Amino acid sequence: MRRRVARVVAVGLAGLVTAAGLAAVAQGAMAAATTPRLIPGPQRWTAGPADYTFTPGARIVVLDERLVGTARVFAADLWALTGVSVEWTLGGEVRPGDIALNLGAVNGAEGYRLTIASTVDIRGAEAGVFYGTRTMLQLLRQSWRVAGGVAEDWPAYPERGLMLDAGRKYFSLSFLRKQIRELAYLKMNYLHLHLSDNLGFRLESATHPEVTSERHYTKTEIRELIEYAARYHVQVVPEIDFPGHMDAILSSHPELKLVSRNGVVSDGFIDLSKPDAYTLMRDLLTEFLPLFPGRYWHIGADEYVADYADYPQLGGKDSYHRFINWANEIVRAAGKITRIANDGLKPGGATVAIDSDIVVEHWSASGPGGLPWVGPAYSPRQLVAAGHRVMNRSFTPTYFTTGGPASPFNVSPGVMYDAWQPNLFVDGSTLPTADRARNLGSEVSVWCDAPEALTEEQIADKLPNRLRVMAQHTWGSPKVAPLYLLFLPMINAVGAAPA
Repeated sequence: MRRRVARVVAVGLAGLVTAAGLAAVAQGAMAAATTPRLIPGPQRWTAGPADYTFTPGARIVVLDERLVGTARVFAADLWALTGVSVEWTLGGEVRPGDIALNLGAVNGAEGYRLTIASTVDIRGAEAGVFYGTRTMLQLLRQSWRVAGGVAEDWPAYPERGLMLDAGRKYFSLSFLRKQIRELAYLKMNYLHLHLSDNLGFRLESATHPEVTSERHYTKTEIRELIEYAARYHVQVVPEIDFPGHMDAILSSHPELKLVSRNGVVSDGFIDLSKPDAYTLMRDLLTEFLPLFPGRYWHIGADEYVADYADYPQLGGKDSYHRFINWANEIVRAAGKITRIANDGLKPGGATVAIDSDIVVEHWSASGPGGLPWVGPAYSPRQLVAAGHRVMNRSFTPTYFTTGGPASPFNVSPGVMYDAWQPNLFVDGSTLPTADRARNLGSEVSVWCDAPEALTEEQIADKLPNRLRVMAQHTWGSPKVAPLYLLFLPMINAVGAAPA
């Protein structure tokens, strides 16, 4: 896909403004008059009689000590947004103008209830209260006088995120922290770092220092980034890509490169018939699994061998399935859940099934080298029927590629807003209602096939509207703006994350 779509024929996606669309515009305008401008919009909003006014005397009153961290982040963001130094206090009376934070069972682990009157009350689980503070930041950015009412809010999908291809393009830590703040501002919770590929291995390695690229992240930097993300309720999901896309690793281990029966050397494929290949991969897995405390580990597993007959030493496609299960055992032993890409999973050629507890991220309907929109790869329905949970990472419209043959298929955020939703997969299929809980969500994926084509700043300019569309879709609340053109004013009103 990402590197082999020069032969792809585009499948056009376009939003059509029809008479029905114009009617939706009118309906959206009426809804916008009564619902606050928020991204994502609230699941439920009820207007109230008394407004809230933010003043320099406002305080954050923390009614449960487990919310102290949220109060600190909120106070810092209020300072960045308003220039007002807001005091936070643990316990005490809630006075007019104060914002109270409290724990309570409201709308699940990420849901919250926001009550706006002469005071503001935010309650829910820890993550939910944090998201309630993001809602207040968006409202206060528009006006220090906020219309009274009650928001009942919760996400439809548990994973709402961004993937960055740091394997090909090193991203500065300041860039990563900025994206974490942006994700949190939009109630998104998932930062997927693709840390190895053909052009780089970005982690400092003690077991195999020879594979580490010149520009990389030290373990101290990773720990600090993870700690920073945790303050914003963003989980960092690492990916070291095996058994393909290993050029940066195999350049120091050429003896482990896969060689075809005709003597063609694959610079990015490791030879799964060699015991030393597993030793190398095990060394890297066991070194870095403890570095990332989150519940997931991504092994990639994308775009490996297309024709196993070319590599008789592998003994067929079962070698690939056995590798996935082998890696899954190591990941499970570390208390984590394995994630893989879907394109290598298709009917035929294997008698070994991959473990059903593996999360499969569905981006393509084809195997390596094929068209993402059509092909033999297992559909999301088939993967769910086999016991897997899935993530919808449809090549169109969730991928953005910086250059190379895949970049002409980047679609606008407007197409994503008007013509797509997280239960619509790249092959045009959807999951039935009974299975939709098996769909974890989606993410914007930034692939750096041509790493020098865009600077960090240029990539940053491409992300805001895409992230805001993804935030709205994966939160799954009713759209206040029925069309992207009407969503743009909301993007401007909400603005960027503080600082």
